[in-house]
Amino acid sequence: MNAVSPIKAKKIDKKSTSDSNWKITPELPKLEFEWEKGSDPVTRTEVELFYKSKAIKKLRKDICTAGRRLWERGYVDGNGGNITVRVGDNLVLCTPTLISKGLMKPKDICLIDLDGNQKAGHRPRTSEALTHLAIMRRMPAAKACVHAHPPHGTAFAIASIVPPTGVIPEADIFLGQMGLAKYETPGSPENAEVIGETAIDHQAVLMENHGVIVWGSHLEDAYWKMENVEAICQTVMVATTVSPEISCVGIEKAKDMIAIRQKLGMYDKRANWSDDELLQNDYYKKAKVVNRR
Repeated sequence: MNAVSPIKAKKIDKKSTSDSNWKITPELPKLEFEWEKGSDPVTRTEVELFYKSKAIKKLRKDICTAGRRLWERGYVDGNGGNITVRVGDNLVLCTPTLISKGLMKPKDICLIDLDGNQKAGHRPRTSEALTHLAIMRRMPAAKACVHAHPPHGTAFAIASIVPPTGVIPEADIFLGQMGLAKYETPGSPENAEVIGETAIDHQAVLMENHGVIVWGSHLEDAYWKMENVEAICQTVMVATTVSPEISCVGIEKAKDMIAIRQKLGMYDKRANWSDDELLQNDYYKKAKVVNRR
């Protein structure tokens, strides 16, 4: 290796010092799948070409990766859980029925319309896709949905308990207040109806005696929200075994969280709530929740 001479080193240091105030401003990656409105493929040939296009092939692979992440974290068991991603005005990719989310291949992913009719894929779609479609029809911002059975989130669901708000910034900012939907038979029109209505005001919904469903602006966003749900539920569950009293951040700090959430482009119905409503955690049954003011 050739040594750098003292003279050259001095010149490099001088140049570096003179340019020390420079900076770069990278843009966030575009993760949301975008399509041209009114351009959905219609004929069988057009749909097949669309299904095999480079962009859709990548997204089918990404769905399989998300499924494996769910399975590796223990959020799904057996053939449980399902994933959907909207890819057109009337087209949605979804996971098939009766398959482990940890073993899916891109060729297994189905293409359906917003009425649940299958358009492409060699395996039949999941029956629970109807629940995802009910959310997407009501909420145009819902470009992806993930349903799973994370242990702590599902424990809250079967106990019919919603975790308190104002406890952890990540949960309040990225989830907002969670919703609780009454139990209906999975895959039924009744289940789709109750979940769809609950998801209008909540990006994360605890499904009584069933599990958790979340929606986001893209696949990774929805997956993150599932992790956020499990994290807050697990943390609150552990905290209440440590102390009979847990604390909230207080009204003004809670408003800061909502403001950050809105700045990130996420709707939050709590933005117009009164102070008394904002940290109303009396329904939380496992511990006394103290609001720090």
